[in-house]
Amino acid sequence: MNDSKRRHGSGSQRHKIALALQGDGSDGAFTWGVLDRLLEDPTLEVIGLTGTSAGAMNTVVVADGLLSGGPEGERQRLREFWERQDARIWNAALAPVWRSPIESAP
Repeated sequence: MNDSKRRHGSGSQRHKIALALQGDGSDGAFTWGVLDRLLEDPTLEVIGLTGTSAGAMNTVVVADGLLSGGPEGERQRLREFWERQDARIWNAALAPVWRSPIESAP
């Protein structure tokens, strides 16, 4: 089967996969990218997900997205979730810089 047919799911049945997602914040963000790619592949069908820590967060977000919008809903929810986390991390990292000297005093 040529690459184009595989990418578009023409003439092939979907392969069912189950995923176990590991924890750790940075791995969770990396996993978002992997999940995004897997969820956009029309030849794959995710039939099971489990995870710990950040992997569990990804699992819940994917399940919520599936219930509200199918594979594209899953991808959208993951994108929204991890973009919010990115904003929170940057805000927390810069908070000491944004405080006035009086607020920062011991």
